[in-house]
Amino acid sequence: MATLGNNNTVENLSSKPGTLIAVRVIDIILNIKHPRAEEFGGYDAIGTIFFGDVYEPNQADNTRLLNNARPYFSFIKQYPLKNEIVLLMNAPTRAFNDPAARSSNHKYYLPNVNIWNHQHNNALPDVSYHIKGEESPNYGMVEGIVTRIAEGDNSVEIPLGEYFKENLSLQPLLPFEGDTIIEGRFGNSIRFGATAKEAPDKTAYSTKGNTGDPITIIRNGQYVEEKDNGWEHTIENINSDHSTIYLTSNQVLPNMEIVSTHWQSWMAKHDELEVDQKDEFDNITEGFEVEAIEPEKPDELADDELEEATEEDIAAEEEKNEDAEDCEFWPDTPGDEGREQGYPVEENSVPNPESSVAVAKEYTTDVPVGETNPSNPVEQAQPTIEPLPPDIPHTVEDWVQYYDPLPSSEGGMGMEILFWIERGYSRKDGVERKNFWLKDEGPYPAGSMREYVFENDPTGMGDWGSVDIKMQLEELIKAYRNGDRL
Repeated sequence: MATLGNNNTVENLSSKPGTLIAVRVIDIILNIKHPRAEEFGGYDAIGTIFFGDVYEPNQADNTRLLNNARPYFSFIKQYPLKNEIVLLMNAPTRAFNDPAARSSNHKYYLPNVNIWNHQHNNALPDVSYHIKGEESPNYGMVEGIVTRIAEGDNSVEIPLGEYFKENLSLQPLLPFEGDTIIEGRFGNSIRFGATAKEAPDKTAYSTKGNTGDPITIIRNGQYVEEKDNGWEHTIENINSDHSTIYLTSNQVLPNMEIVSTHWQSWMAKHDELEVDQKDEFDNITEGFEVEAIEPEKPDELADDELEEATEEDIAAEEEKNEDAEDCEFWPDTPGDEGREQGYPVEENSVPNPESSVAVAKEYTTDVPVGETNPSNPVEQAQPTIEPLPPDIPHTVEDWVQYYDPLPSSEGGMGMEILFWIERGYSRKDGVERKNFWLKDEGPYPAGSMREYVFENDPTGMGDWGSVDIKMQLEELIKAYRNGDRL
């Protein structure tokens, strides 16, 4: 069982295997361009740290005077920053099978100690060494305890890396009972959580469903509402986070805002569930139901409609002469007589020079199934492909006047033209596209209704676009008059 040593020295770590020792990271190899990367094995050296004693007042700038350690975990790459605190332990090296080095151990470090209870960084610098008697705007001493000051211009004199920039506005995620959360240093995270309807801090995904319904949220970047509030915990926001993936089960997101409601731009039909339906999810769409089509059965004649053949009919059928040349009605030369009897007649028969009787072409039906008769080839009809109409580049066809829907008698602008609606048309690969948008006649007065409507960018597409954009204009004007502003 590992124990944390009281005498925090590297010698104590070497003499007591299994003891954990806290050290401060002075430098780390993160690429092979590091001055000592080749010395420690090139790419194999990535993750190697150079550390100093936490309790020593001075830091060594020359890494050759420092000890080194390798990462303990191989499957999680969470390398520390400079001045973060890590725990060291001894373990065998790859030279274990060498009898001369069998008893030698190497130092391995665990992930950084959670000094500040924050995922962004947990540096604990030797303040007296870095500020050298001057007051630091970012760190302070209160009764001998180092405190982080989240004020000022966020400038940091304490080295955390070659290019790492501290951001005091990043907030950690607020956990709920049973959550497993993985957080990066830059506002990216994965939450393996569940619906928590009884939690004191409500979330959007806990408004419906049952407590315990699983949910997984992958978030890349968080929206910073207020600067320097990085010590407060936050919750994912599907509307303001940079990008997110929600894997839900029975949850709804009532506050989700669709980027664009113009489904026509995708040229796809869709059905939306009614939000007031009971026991239905109000933030998803349902697809089209599969329509089962059964083939029509051919009409079958009833048995009583069929006449049974007599013996005389069968005998007469057998006595028929199937040889065309022996038939009395077969003509000496091909003509209408043969056609009238239904026999094939060669139109361009070559006459026999020794006889006035033309030679009729022989026809046979002894052709295997699946093969064509070479003497009577069947020509396949080739489908005709209609050419696509020529492309038409995007052009503006005309303009439509739009007036205030509220009459002047009720406080509206009367017959004053608010906007001109441009109608554009184009055709590419046979597909016609019609677009409707507002003609830019700005700049509009700041805070005016025209500015508010134009900046919300109402547009329409398709044959119904002119109606669609006018509906948006009415909604935006109504919102403006109800007090909504940019």
